[in-house]
Amino acid sequence: MALILALLEHSEQHAQVRASLEQAGHEVLVVDSFARAKKVLRVHSFDLIISDAHLENGGSVFDFLRWVKDDPASNQTPFVLFSMKPSPLAKYLADGVLTTARVFGAAKYIIMTPFDAAAFTQEIAEVLPPPGTAVPNYSYEGR
Repeated sequence: MALILALLEHSEQHAQVRASLEQAGHEVLVVDSFARAKKVLRVHSFDLIISDAHLENGGSVFDFLRWVKDDPASNQTPFVLFSMKPSPLAKYLADGVLTTARVFGAAKYIIMTPFDAAAFTQEIAEVLPPPGTAVPNYSYEGR
């Protein structure tokens, strides 16, 4: 079981992501803003952070990713970008978002149209380290 922080601004995403991860045995805390995610991360540690790739309410996902990777308390935590039902523009920019995310230290960028709970859970399982092992370092020193 992993403790997962999910920054998801839209309630449709909250329910589907939480249900799929809890079904897999994980504990999930969902927040709906970059500011709330930072507050939570200042006092709690997580095994994984998932963030909506297209934040709209204060700060970009790259601001959040940089903040996580610059903080000594969270910089080893795997970070996953997630886009559910991306717009045509978001689909067009997906390769650039993926490349940038990797440079800043993200472990994965998941795009799902439509949401597939089983596939999502499998994608997340690939990022989580086996119990009792060190968390892999996805940070990029050249940033």
